[in-house]
Amino acid sequence: MNATQIHAYLRASGTGSEHERVGPFLATFTPGTDHPMRNYAIPDDDARPSSVEIDALVQAFEQRGLKPRLEYAANAAPRLEAILVAAGFEAEGLLPLMTCHPGEARPIEAPPDFVVALAESDRDHAESMVVAGDAYGEPGPPPGDAAVAARQKMTAAGGAVVLARHRDSGEPAGSGLFPVPQAGVSELAAVGTRAAFRNRGVAAGVTARLIQAAFDLGLELLWLTPGDARAERIYARASFAFDAGQMVHISKPRFDPANLRAGHRAVSRFGSTDRAGKADRSKEG
Repeated sequence: MNATQIHAYLRASGTGSEHERVGPFLATFTPGTDHPMRNYAIPDDDARPSSVEIDALVQAFEQRGLKPRLEYAANAAPRLEAILVAAGFEAEGLLPLMTCHPGEARPIEAPPDFVVALAESDRDHAESMVVAGDAYGEPGPPPGDAAVAARQKMTAAGGAVVLARHRDSGEPAGSGLFPVPQAGVSELAAVGTRAAFRNRGVAAGVTARLIQAAFDLGLELLWLTPGDARAERIYARASFAFDAGQMVHISKPRFDPANLRAGHRAVSRFGSTDRAGKADRSKEG
């Protein structure tokens, strides 16, 4: 059940602002960036596409100058990976899925040297994005007004952002979020800690506060994909469990430039200002 709920969430919350139905796939695209986490397809449950449908999906990506790529829960479409591999796709990774339900979370106290709270002000949201960029090794200029407004819109619609500040200095130390829930489901994402504050329980505190916010809002399921063994331990401590199988990231590595749409310009991998909604690996360190 968890895998199909996650699948439904992925289809309903598709990252991109452009969506295209291609056979048993929902392709989602973000204009202005070719970052793979902003351009991918989600299959229907138990999808078993024909070669014609796969070719149509490939063309939908290639004509935009993008690598054909999918993200999906393996247990929701168990036959699909073999079909895609036979069509020339290659697995990028099989990521463990962890889930948490109401009543399962263990209480975790916030680290004593930090204040961990929901982001509310524009400053809170801007600093949470700066923290995420630093934590993921992608520092950049402060986010603009549009990015901050998008975060405010997300939280007003039911998502949440948590920011940890050092108690004495007020310096932002860690952050994380979950996007707008869909049918009682959301993804815990972008949990990160700045290097100077790692190994002090910040990520665990941020995770615990996000779990509390999610279930206070009535969510039925919170899920994530940990990036490494350390992140797995942090999330397991907060009561996330491995009970939904794996998330498949799979793509076709080469495409024919002749299929590019005339006038399309492929853009930088990091063309999006606010990518944190898909930065779903914990960077606690």
